[in-house]
Amino acid sequence: MGQGMNVSMQDAYNLGWKIGSVLTGTAKREILSTYNTERRPVAQALIKLDKKMSSFYADGPSQESQDYQAFRDTFSRFLSGTFVTYEPSALVAASVQAPKMANGNADGHVGLPEREHTRSASEIRLGQRMPSHKVVCQAESNVVHLAQVLPSNGCWRVMVFTGDITSTSRFEAVQDLGANLETLAKQYARPKLVLEVLLIHSGTRDDVKLLDLHEVYHPWDDTLGWDYLKVFSDDADSLEPGIGSAYEKYGITEEAGCLVILRPDQHVSYIGTLEEYEAPLRFFERVLRPSIV
Repeated sequence: MGQGMNVSMQDAYNLGWKIGSVLTGTAKREILSTYNTERRPVAQALIKLDKKMSSFYADGPSQESQDYQAFRDTFSRFLSGTFVTYEPSALVAASVQAPKMANGNADGHVGLPEREHTRSASEIRLGQRMPSHKVVCQAESNVVHLAQVLPSNGCWRVMVFTGDITSTSRFEAVQDLGANLETLAKQYARPKLVLEVLLIHSGTRDDVKLLDLHEVYHPWDDTLGWDYLKVFSDDADSLEPGIGSAYEKYGITEEAGCLVILRPDQHVSYIGTLEEYEAPLRFFERVLRPSIV
């Protein structure tokens, strides 16, 4: 069935990026054990769903079958893969809230564990693939979906939602974080990019001068030169009215901002404040292998 194909492709993706990371020496071998712990519950949920769907269709025309769309709404997002949620592990940091089991209603989880929202980003869930919303590329002034700038190339992403950096104190905090992230990126540097830092501020393009930001937000590439395509503004609505604010959709406040770590498969590994640098540092120490100088 179609849903079996979708799930099996995600099985291959989950295992593929992990094997690739280990073979290239980027990640520690221990991450391979997470393939079974992450994907087995998905397979079990799929079997449960198949039985539920078979029973529904086997009943034939009935009062219940007239409500097909409502029935499909209970699992469509699970089948798409966007609502698959991985439990805490070496690759997914635990949140302060305890996980809860989804009830199989129209939440799209079909019995998979559902992680609670975090305080820093109320609409981003740990262990789940990060939703994509439209922002504006600071350098090019074009509207892009964040998913467009997250290609599947084996790279980890540190998403820095700075909030309002027209504030002097917030700007200085972001600059300090940039220095720390530069040190972190160099610690795991390889010929192939391992850690990529992306900055999304809550203002308009006119609020921020790209070159005033720390170099980690517009890094040097030995082949391509300066990379100015790492900074984005949350003013897509000014170019495409009706889009709304990505910050609001992610549940991130302009005053606080947050830091989000994405695995190579775009599932969320960590969510925290911009000031909590030690926590992401320890996270990467458990997962990645430092480069040999």
